Amino acid sequence: MIASLLHGKYSQVQFLTEKPTANFLSQEEFLRDIDDYRFLNDVFIGVGNNIARRRIFDRLVAVGVTPTNCVADSAFVAHNAELGSGIVVCPGAVIMANARLGNNVIINTLSSVDHDCLVGNHSQVTAGVTFGGTTRVGENCFFGIKSATVPGVTVGDNTIVMAGSLVTRDAPSGVMLGGSPAAIMRRITA
Repeated sequence: MIASLLHGKYSQVQFLTEKPTANFLSQEEFLRDIDDYRFLNDVFIGVGNNIARRRIFDRLVAVGVTPTNCVADSAFVAHNAELGSGIVVCPGAVIMANARLGNNVIINTLSSVDHDCLVGNHSQVTAGVTFGGTTRVGENCFFGIKSATVPGVTVGDNTIVMAGSLVTRDAPSGVMLGGSPAAIMRRITA
């Protein structure tokens, strides 16, 4: 995904993967040699797994590297939206007025973050997700494909919202939500 968003913008690109090949670094190699990347102009993180992505982000920040935002040309980001660092905003995504995205957040293809929403650090919003205005999403959350919130709800940290679910009321931290309206399916243990 990152490669397609960066196409033609850089003369040299190196990728990180779990299964190294001649053209890719392994996560293990990257994390072992992370200090070597301190002086790169731009470092993008497109790892889908929230835990792995956070680990990479934290290691980069620890050696003084601020991950770069990657925003698709076809995405809309309001002029007064606030984006943290290491953000990925995919094609067709919409980030509206006064929305705030924490660090290391992924907003995937055709997703919508309405006005005055807050999406916490290290959260991932998959394809086609819709947040009603003033939604508050905690840290390390995951929203499955085509899930949604009504305006004004708060979703706690470390919460997973299953694909197609509609969150109609506040949700605590550390749960998996599913259905329409969404209900707690189970507690998530670390």
